[in-house]
Amino acid sequence: MTNPLTASELAQLSTQVEEQLRELNSASVLTRASFSEPKSPPTDLPPKQRQAIEQHSDESAEHFLHKLSNQAKDILCSADSDLQKEYEIFGNLKKDELLEKLAGLLAVMGFSAGALQMLSVAVAVYILHIGLKTFSRKYCK
Repeated sequence: MTNPLTASELAQLSTQVEEQLRELNSASVLTRASFSEPKSPPTDLPPKQRQAIEQHSDESAEHFLHKLSNQAKDILCSADSDLQKEYEIFGNLKKDELLEKLAGLLAVMGFSAGALQMLSVAVAVYILHIGLKTFSRKYCK
């Protein structure tokens, strides 16, 4: 799968992912601080990412994520995929690698450059926020 992103686009999208993850993490800390019991991270799609997915895919976020996972079984779902192996070893993923794989997949699915970039960021943020294993359990069926 060829990468539809230039190095500068990838760097820009990576920065957007970092910013959105910081927003989510600080919102999670504030939410947990208001309760006495420790909470596990939510698996629901955050509103900002849900809005981006629905706006750029023209379908419900849940339907889109199931469709994406069906198209990306070898990339996201398979225990033998590079991403699953990386996640198993390190407990996280490299955002640039995830963005590249998502962008390539979305290009194959026929999304234009603008939609492809917005969708790649939204999905990458969601996967990095909840973890690849949790994402796989929820969408890879």
